[in-house]
Amino acid sequence: MLILLAAIINQKPIQSMRKHVRWESVLDVSEYQEIVNIVYVGLLGIEKNISEECNAQFYQEYKKSLLLYETYEKVEEVIKWQLERYNIEALFLLDSSASEMYPKPEMAQIRQVEILVNKKALPWINRIMLDMDYEHREDSTCSGILYVRVPGIRVVFYDAMPIENRMVQRFFTGPIKRFRCAEPYKYIHMLSNEEEYLYRVARMVELYITGRLKIRDILDLWQYRKLLGEQFRWKTVKELLDKADWEEFASQIDILGTLWFGEDAEQQYGLALELEEYIISRGRENRHLDETLLPCEKIRLDFYWRNRDKEWALRKQAWMFPSREYMIRFFPILEKHPYLLGFCWIIRNWRFFRRICANKCKKTGFRLRVRLLDIQEKLKGMIRRRKKEEGVEEPEATSGDVIPQAEEVGFPDCDAEEERVSQSIEQGERSGTPGRDTEEEKSSRDAREEETTSRDAEEEEEDLLNEDAEEETANIEQTEGERDV
Repeated sequence: MLILLAAIINQKPIQSMRKHVRWESVLDVSEYQEIVNIVYVGLLGIEKNISEECNAQFYQEYKKSLLLYETYEKVEEVIKWQLERYNIEALFLLDSSASEMYPKPEMAQIRQVEILVNKKALPWINRIMLDMDYEHREDSTCSGILYVRVPGIRVVFYDAMPIENRMVQRFFTGPIKRFRCAEPYKYIHMLSNEEEYLYRVARMVELYITGRLKIRDILDLWQYRKLLGEQFRWKTVKELLDKADWEEFASQIDILGTLWFGEDAEQQYGLALELEEYIISRGRENRHLDETLLPCEKIRLDFYWRNRDKEWALRKQAWMFPSREYMIRFFPILEKHPYLLGFCWIIRNWRFFRRICANKCKKTGFRLRVRLLDIQEKLKGMIRRRKKEEGVEEPEATSGDVIPQAEEVGFPDCDAEEERVSQSIEQGERSGTPGRDTEEEKSSRDAREEETTSRDAEEEEEDLLNEDAEEETANIEQTEGERDV
């Protein structure tokens, strides 16, 4: 895999694979070492016996890195514009410029954007990032404030340099304004070539101490030095590395990069081979390598290599089952009857368990009450809107829409009745029997009067109902106001 990687980086023809290669294992190692996109570029030009599923996974990782590269460029411009808009001084430590070091931009691996700001600006930055649909996420491996957004964008803000070495910290101390500005911005600052190289070495030291140093880190630093090494002021860089006691570490990193990706074979690779084994074995402990590369970081290395799981288990056991001398303070009976220590442990743990459950129930009850109050307020608002609609719009519909329509169109039954009565009157006058016609006219008039009376009664009943509803609404609002007071 390293031979394939070196050929791709140096733009040389790739030799054909004579031996059978387990591409599934190559994919697994490449994913961990974060070089899948480079390996996939090399696979395009050689004959290989690879399954369709494995080839599809290679392609998906390559496509993901390509999309992330384009997205990071846009995200970086938007963040710079936002910081410039709010006059926030910011120093970009790591950004999307890593893609310029490779023959093709898609070969680069942009893990995250790292920005140094003043501590006072963090609340404003939090508001800006949340407005841009970023999510604040906790990460134990990140010492800064991490914001994440789909499809995997990571932006980290620091209020101090994420470097533990005091000599290097002093080199980067000072106001952000002292760093060079990035054109055409006034509040966005960038590191110089030497400063960025030192910062990359410092980050690699942190990765080595925590067991997360990978091939991608060696490749990035080697490409950066290859591209800009001639422009460095090496005297200043070497003096600082010597003061920080990192000179051997940086030297072995450079030797290992030359061994993997260069052509110089005249150097001694003894310690570099141990570093290679450390990286390929995914951070397996090597005391000799630690003491040789980073003698000044012995305390931090020892702290990391301790078995933290075992220490936590022992501490938890000591908390749940304390000594008899400690338990006597709460259970004096143990002075005369020490064999009751086990029962006292059970009683003590039961009390703690009951208290923890009570606190959790209180928190859950509080959240439920808040939720129920929100639902209650929403329901009250819906009921008020519905009552207003029923009490205002319906009478207007009955009085303003139906009656004019009836006046315009007329009542067909009344018109027919009037025509029939008039015809009967005319026939009665002709025949000389007006009494019969008068009775029919009376009956029609009575029917019309009854219909009008029933309509008036319905309107009066609706008015009464509306008045009752208004009174009930006023009473409810009055009682709610008294409760709030």
